Amino acid sequence: MPLPNFAITSDAELEEAARDKTSYNDSVDEWPSAQASGNIDDAKRVLYMKTHSQKWYSDVAYGQALVALTAMKAKEAVENVNITSYGIGDEQVAFSNANPETSQQIISWSGEVNDGIEESELDFDGGESPSFSNTASYIG
Repeated sequence: MPLPNFAITSDAELEEAARDKTSYNDSVDEWPSAQASGNIDDAKRVLYMKTHSQKWYSDVAYGQALVALTAMKAKEAVENVNITSYGIGDEQVAFSNANPETSQQIISWSGEVNDGIEESELDFDGGESPSFSNTASYIG
């Protein structure tokens, strides 16, 4: 059965979908394409370690799992600023990074990864559907 036209079928479509999800532009100040390529490969390695499958472009749900994981890798790369606060003159400026327990994006995307793997029509090596969960107290 052919895939629907909204399915992710290539790295270029994956990068575009992750940019749509994160709103990160292809610029040195945000998420340059060279960095995106590395983050995409990283997301693929993580999914492969969990599923032993490289068929993300032949299954809509598994492809969506890759999109969501790539978005998390992009957020991790772009927003990895670990400055809590600093002073400028008599003004105090504070930054806080995404907390995986409270970030609606991270919670939503993590759920999409799990749902994509569970809803996939692929048979993954290992027999049971792997799941992703927040175990870190910090994601950039």
